[in-house]
Amino acid sequence: MSPGIETGIEYGRSHHPVEVGLAQRLEWLRRQRADGVHLSFGDRLTALEKLGQALVERRATLPPVLAGTGVAFLAAFLQRCSLEGYVRREIPRPDALEQFVECGERKSLRVLPRGLVCHWIAGNVPLLGMFSWALSALLGNTNAIRLSSRQADTMTPLLEVLAETTAAGRQMADETLVCSFPRDLEAAHKALSDAADVRIAWGGQESIESVRRLPCRWDCDDIVMGPRVSVAVVDPALATPANVSRLATDVVFFDQAACSSPQVIFVRGTPGEPPFEQFLAELSRAMGEQTARFPRHSLDFGETYRIELDRARALMAGGAIRRDDSTRWTIAILDRVHPQLACTNCFVQVVPCVDWQPVWDFLPENIQTIVTLLPASEFGQFTEQAARRGACRFPIPGTGNHFDVPWDGIPLVSRLTRWVLRTEPSPG
Repeated sequence: MSPGIETGIEYGRSHHPVEVGLAQRLEWLRRQRADGVHLSFGDRLTALEKLGQALVERRATLPPVLAGTGVAFLAAFLQRCSLEGYVRREIPRPDALEQFVECGERKSLRVLPRGLVCHWIAGNVPLLGMFSWALSALLGNTNAIRLSSRQADTMTPLLEVLAETTAAGRQMADETLVCSFPRDLEAAHKALSDAADVRIAWGGQESIESVRRLPCRWDCDDIVMGPRVSVAVVDPALATPANVSRLATDVVFFDQAACSSPQVIFVRGTPGEPPFEQFLAELSRAMGEQTARFPRHSLDFGETYRIELDRARALMAGGAIRRDDSTRWTIAILDRVHPQLACTNCFVQVVPCVDWQPVWDFLPENIQTIVTLLPASEFGQFTEQAARRGACRFPIPGTGNHFDVPWDGIPLVSRLTRWVLRTEPSPG
């Protein structure tokens, strides 16, 4: 890479001197698989657990750029029981992360890190990149994280907290490169891609495709976290003030910028019927409370105009709206889903239905999450049918934005590790 390229790159926390360039930093990370100090799975697990605890205990003193990202979600993800559970779903014998373990007659299995994992992080919800980094680091990989030049560095404050936890935490922080450069700095993108054993791309279709077009080694694996759509399905007979408030949290957190935020709520019933109207009243109350509770970005003129435009479109389509006195939240009640409405910035469509056929008719191929509040008698059949149509997750209200494994239908633990099979010598 030409020296001039470095003038377009900014680095976050690093144990390298400032004069060391991107290519040398990436090469150092690649060498750690063979030459670095190998931390135990237990040591990495403890360091991440302590990081999660520190995020909760020091939340009031965290830098605003980190505190405002939704670190409570990350802290929950980093709990020891959570991390161990994610690993055990795919590796029933986690001791294979430390040594060869018997897996059959004269067969042993060892699970090793893939190597260098390079992450391209979406600018709209940077917190998501912290989840993929944490899981990758837990499994022993080194990591390079490219942040958009238009977003604040949320990773460096996180790594500084990690480095203070344990000696293992400091090493894991040192094994993570944070860099930022413009989207048109092709040579820097290419350097990351050339070095990667795994590429993780978060973002919209254009961003994902730009990463996948980059040249890479033939054995490099791609994990794509692309544009997804999410909905909720509700039987109002089960709706209580508490779980409706939790559903509203799923809608309003991250200003609906996360793919897991419901954009449409399908509700059993008919407008005018008491259960349906009671649900709407509870949802209106909850949207008002939750949008006031969580900090939000300041809407620019274009966003405000789009909200008012979509409110008018909903009314012109024969629907009804419930809203606040400004543009903090909107509920559009419509007889069917209207795709032209931009369901962002706490704007959600509510579609009544007597059965779930409208759900099947709507579900797109990129459906991700269906927040589900259904009776047990229907839950199994509904989720089976929705899963066959592409849905990846069925969380309960209030957990729609909780990062889980698998994510987007991808078994991340398996994709971030390399599995080695050994045939044992015959006895005697």
